[in-house]
Amino acid sequence: MEGFHLLKKQILILFVFAILVSIASIIHGIFFDLDASQIKRLTFEGLIITLVVIFPAILFLEKIFDMNNKKKFEEIEKRLKRKNKK
Repeated sequence: MEGFHLLKKQILILFVFAILVSIASIIHGIFFDLDASQIKRLTFEGLIITLVVIFPAILFLEKIFDMNNKKKFEEIEKRLKRKNKK
């Protein structure tokens, strides 16, 4: 049950991070493109559309980088179960 609570907390943190990255990427695009017409992207709809792209990308990256950790934890759990049986 604690693992599920931790997962919810991780997803919430990643979601907040995705919002901040979305805002930053829109602002980055505005400043580095130096196109004043792009300021319209800094609306609620623009933020949501950018968030829809950024949030799944962050979840995907987290899943990829967590693969090795998951395998290691499974190995450690197997070893602990064997030691507890003895």
